[in-house]
Amino acid sequence: MQAKVPAHHCSQHESFDVIFERARSGDNGAMLQVLDLLQPEMERMACFIKMPREESIQEIKSQLIELIRKN
Repeated sequence: MQAKVPAHHCSQHESFDVIFERARSGDNGAMLQVLDLLQPEMERMACFIKMPREESIQEIKSQLIELIRKN
């Protein structure tokens, strides 16, 4: 899954790559930024999961956090 994130969404002109790397290294603030940036895509994907919408989004977020932290 690749998300196209316009640079203007990232605070202080940081690229998504920089924020993502900070999240991988344990920066919780950066993790929140990644989740915020990917929120529209997670909401779109949630409609394909046969669970209530909020539960689907929460599951996507938890799986994403786990993947980011592991790699």
